[in-house]
Amino acid sequence: MAQLVSSKNLLFSTKPLAVGVVSDAAALEHLLSLDNAARANLCDLAELRLDQLKVPADELRAALAGNSLPLLLTARHPAEGGQGPEDPKARAAMIEPLLDLATLIDLELRSAAQMQGTIQKARAAGVPVVGSFHDFQATPADEVLRGAVNFAQQAGVDAVKIATYLNSQDDLARLMKLAGETHRLRLSAMGMGPWGRVSRLVLAKCGSLLNYGFIGVSNAPGQWPVARLKELLAEL
Repeated sequence: MAQLVSSKNLLFSTKPLAVGVVSDAAALEHLLSLDNAARANLCDLAELRLDQLKVPADELRAALAGNSLPLLLTARHPAEGGQGPEDPKARAAMIEPLLDLATLIDLELRSAAQMQGTIQKARAAGVPVVGSFHDFQATPADEVLRGAVNFAQQAGVDAVKIATYLNSQDDLARLMKLAGETHRLRLSAMGMGPWGRVSRLVLAKCGSLLNYGFIGVSNAPGQWPVARLKELLAEL
């Protein structure tokens, strides 16, 4: 229950937050080996990639007994870098049994219509929903990026995450402009590829709320190790 209390204020944070991505068994084992103080020093919240971990809900619940680090639960669609099933019901079944442990959940905007049931259950549990958009090949035109933000506002989510591949500094400049604008929803923006690491610092400075780094092994090009990312964000 303590995590649900803390989640109410997380999206109102005035500082950029470091999200530690837990995407394999080794990363999960490392996180679980730490006490709560060490977990808090490592990152501000941990994203459990349920689609990649593939740990039964009861086992994960038992392993996380006593945890106080905020948790972001994700079961990613395969078209956006996930290893979960395309069927939204199957991905919802990974998330919903663990809603009481969640500080946030992440659903792709492409799945928002089909997963309205999960969004409503999260709202009833007091768990905010992040609507995410990924492009692993390029940074789409500005109208596509703003269209994703506008759609998120209509889809009933509480925050929006935009992650795109940066092929040039112009791509980064366009994400910077997007992150620096005022939106009704809290925005997280990040780049992947050769400009990825630079982008995660610059965009955090521009207002990106959730900034992702890896625990163990990176699962996206351009990520920082989350402990180092947290240190750098504190210096911005």
